[in-house]
Amino acid sequence: MKEKKSEIGYKDIFRQKEYLKLVLAGLISRFGDSVDSLAFTWLVYQVTGSAAWSAIVFAVNQLPEIVVQPFAGALVEGLPKKRLILGSYLIRGGIVAALAVLTYADTVTPWILVIFTFMITTVEAFGLPAGMAIVPMLLPQEYYEYGTSLKATLSNVVELVGMALGGVIIGAFGIYTAIFIDAATFFGAAVILSLVRLKEKNEKRERGGAGSYLENLRSGIAYVKEQPVIRNFCLMAVAINALMVPFNSLQGPIVSELFGQGPEFLSIMGVVMVLFTVLGSFLFPYVSKRISVRRMLVGGGIAMGVGLSLLTIGPFFQGNVFMLYGIGGLSSLVMGAGVSIFMGALNVQFMKCVSKEYLARSGAIFNAAASAAVPATSFLISALATRFSVGEILMVSALFCVIIFIYIEIRKVQFE
Repeated sequence: MKEKKSEIGYKDIFRQKEYLKLVLAGLISRFGDSVDSLAFTWLVYQVTGSAAWSAIVFAVNQLPEIVVQPFAGALVEGLPKKRLILGSYLIRGGIVAALAVLTYADTVTPWILVIFTFMITTVEAFGLPAGMAIVPMLLPQEYYEYGTSLKATLSNVVELVGMALGGVIIGAFGIYTAIFIDAATFFGAAVILSLVRLKEKNEKRERGGAGSYLENLRSGIAYVKEQPVIRNFCLMAVAINALMVPFNSLQGPIVSELFGQGPEFLSIMGVVMVLFTVLGSFLFPYVSKRISVRRMLVGGGIAMGVGLSLLTIGPFFQGNVFMLYGIGGLSSLVMGAGVSIFMGALNVQFMKCVSKEYLARSGAIFNAAASAAVPATSFLISALATRFSVGEILMVSALFCVIIFIYIEIRKVQFE
């Protein structure tokens, strides 16, 4: 068996035709989302002109992942996964198209943004658990590392292209055009997904009723609580999301206050991070053959802490543009590689350890727990920012990150 495993490579994934259709559908949607993310950011600021409203829209965007997804995961278990994902694409495409029309007509208000954001992410909360649960139906377990890495690598490349083209599209054709493109990609993804050949068994569906649904939800929560490894995965997702909030929420102040630079510096950091995320995702299967899951998680977590700490030395080199760009690039490189290895190990091992019948429910709880860390930590960071400098907040976050993952290694926390 080991000899067979050593021969597996990316070439084997390209023989998994049905799985590749699923990946292609996701890539088309990902491209639209990356274009739309820039458009929506500009639209929110243009319509509201308020940081407070921007925070409200951001919070609402996270809310369905926290509140709806655990319940959605329980419901998804007894339903056809392909149809759910297909419906998710079509409904989101319709909602986004409606928003594009309103944007073109210049009738968007702050409350419209809040409502549309909530609708889109609520529908997505049903599609995500189904997307996780459908993978084992299309891809044998021995291909998980390479299949997941191929999807992550291509997704990051597509995101990079979308981000690069998004600014051009918005500048040349307007925000509404970028939003229309996002809507079109949802419909395109639905067409590709409809071509996936899949036979699903839906024994649980026959039971039906609210009692069956509640039992699914209770058993899913109990399953996660009773499995130490699954619990540890959820805690890791919460920890890393919380520890990266200072970087994600303070990017503007980091660039301005610590490096004395403008938005072009932030753009370059983003490109470098995505590029090395792509590289890390591509190399993950090879790394996973030589290093244990815990070591990959620990190494990835420490790398993120080191990347955060590098940002704090920016003020010492203000005036030296070469050094500033070098520090910013190195920080992005280390964090990008760390994130890709960490998330690759977490996602692959999660799918391997969770029973197929519990995958949608457990995945929904996993995603909800990870998402809950973001708004909670964002609120804390906003309070700390009134008393401490950006550099101090980043350094404390970096120290916490390194200490937590060193502790995990010393305690030999179970992940397999």
